[in-house]
Amino acid sequence: MAGSQTAALRLRLLLVLAAVAWFGGARAQSLEIITLHYRPAEQMLPQLLPMLEPGAALTGTGDKLFVRTSPRNLADLRRVVEELDRMPRRLMISVRQGAQRSSSDDGASISGELPVGRELRVYSGNRGGSGGGTVEIRRGDSILRGNAYDARSSVRDDVSQQVQTIEGGRAWIDVGQSIPLPLRQAVMTPRGAVVSETTVWRDVGTGFYAEPRLSGDRVTLEISPTRDAPGAMPGSVNIQHLSTTVSGRLGEWIELGASTQDSAADGGDPAGYRARASRDDRRVWLRVEELP
Repeated sequence: MAGSQTAALRLRLLLVLAAVAWFGGARAQSLEIITLHYRPAEQMLPQLLPMLEPGAALTGTGDKLFVRTSPRNLADLRRVVEELDRMPRRLMISVRQGAQRSSSDDGASISGELPVGRELRVYSGNRGGSGGGTVEIRRGDSILRGNAYDARSSVRDDVSQQVQTIEGGRAWIDVGQSIPLPLRQAVMTPRGAVVSETTVWRDVGTGFYAEPRLSGDRVTLEISPTRDAPGAMPGSVNIQHLSTTVSGRLGEWIELGASTQDSAADGGDPAGYRARASRDDRRVWLRVEELP
């Protein structure tokens, strides 16, 4: 009988201790609401959730965070919120897209008649194009003429664009035009093929999408610049796209990428030759500056 009373007493004591622990835990993890001033809760949650202690809960929407955790963990969360919930820094993103096209065209040819048995005279002079000249060999009234030429050209085309945003924000800018593109379609029917012709409009332009993140005086940026332009052939479009993630210091120019296209052709016959070459260089630079 005494043993059963002792066991009952122990059971009651355990129940009391469990209740105290449960009520104490519930009280220790009371619901707290943290009001944000500059950043939305959706932007803060990914950085705060890893800090929660086991059994705690954190959610939020708009400018409110809802936390159920211990006082010590809550104090840690509040310190991080104070550090992160500050006014976003204003940024100016500049993108410069440059293209340089150079070409060269050189050759030589010879023509004329040269009868035999007359006095020989040689004349030389610069009668050709840029970097070239003409040589004439005369005998009486007949002429043997040699011509050499060397023509070179270079064209540079730079496009600069700027857009303002805030750290953690997304920016997009695009300037261009719509061009008509001919479209021909053929549809097979029981009576044969039916061909229809129409015109569609395509937007071509220059722009970029960017999403910057700051850490001190360094910026990490996801950026996708584009540069589309009408092609040489009617209805054609030249497309230049780039997508990358870069990092650098605020205020410095960062080269995002470059491309080079070379072409060459030559030919000739017993009376002359001709050689053509061209190069198309394209480069993209980026700079992020903090605004006051």
